Amino acid sequence: MKLQKLHSPFIFLILSLFLVSFNALGACAPQVQTKLTAAPYASLNAILTPAKITNFTNKLSAVANVATYNALRTEATATAALIANGRVVVTLPDGTVVVDTSKGAANTYQNFQDKVINENHNTRVAILDAQIYDCGVGLETKTSSSTGSQEVYVAKRLGAYLDSAGTVRLSHK
Repeated sequence: MKLQKLHSPFIFLILSLFLVSFNALGACAPQVQTKLTAAPYASLNAILTPAKITNFTNKLSAVANVATYNALRTEATATAALIANGRVVVTLPDGTVVVDTSKGAANTYQNFQDKVINENHNTRVAILDAQIYDCGVGLETKTSSSTGSQEVYVAKRLGAYLDSAGTVRLSHK
């Protein structure tokens, strides 16, 4: 009986820590929801509406040939044009770049299949956060290794947590 009494508080502590950790992962990275509504992220977030995310999800999920790839590329290009110096990167959940509007003519179905449009983006903070946090959103400001300019990024997961088609990231210089 004494052994059970000693273990009860310990088990309760472990269970409590587990629940707190689980709930923290269920949300967003710290301050994301607050920063998402303020400059410099608010303008990007306003473009990536739920309808826009659904459109990207459907087009990415449909990519199976040149025609369906071109439909996704057209959507990415049109979205990037909605903001000055805009750029859209669409990735698979593993970080494989499907479309990167800063890469121009490199955006082809064959280059996507060969994984040569751009380097894998699975370690980019905004893209990684969008994939691992339940809220599906990631933010970042940094100097881009692709463009050499300081860019502001908003990334959103395309689909459900742990079952997405990928990520769309919108940025501007």
